[in-house]
This record gives sequence, C-alpha cells and structure tokens, in this order.
Amino acid sequence: MQQLPELDKHSLSGLGNPDRWAKFRGLTWWQTVLSVAPMLLMVLGGAIGGVMATLGLFANLSIARKPLGTPVKLLAMLGVVFASCLSYILVVGYIRHLFQ
Repeated sequence: MQQLPELDKHSLSGLGNPDRWAKFRGLTWWQTVLSVAPMLLMVLGGAIGGVMATLGLFANLSIARKPLGTPVKLLAMLGVVFASCLSYILVVGYIRHLFQ
C-alpha cells in the first residue's frame, strides 16, 4: 500500500499562497542581482525582451544553485546576461530586416 506524505502547517500553507521569493532565498546579493539583471530587457524590449529576460533569469537561477566555484559562477552568470542582451539585439535586428 502506498504511503501518503506527511503534511504539516508549512506544506499546507504553500498550497494557497506560494512564496514568490522562494527561488531567490539562499542566494548571495550578487547572485540575486545577476539573476534579475536580464529583467531589464523586459522594460526595454517588450514581448521579445520579456522572453529573453525570462530565459536569462531562469538560466542564472539554475547556475546560482549549482555547486561551482565563485569565479566560475560569476563568469557564467555574466555570460548569460550578455547572451540575453545579444540574443535580443539579434532577434530584433532580424525582425527589422524582414520588414524592410
């Protein structure tokens, strides 16, 4: 017979009101800043910027949680920010080229 998981007040509280900041808990200040940095594309770039920003955010959160050394993590996260901006510029440039 399958056993049901134990439910306590912490697991039940998450059912109705999820913690929006759970993905950021436990990160250092610089990891949080670099994780959120691609979100500037959402402000500048509309829907395309929003897609690139979201992909960059989740990629940086994934890197921040990996057991890598600090310099490697820093360079990888900066690379994601740069790649997000570059991909936005390339996609927008391609779309502009299509409509000219």
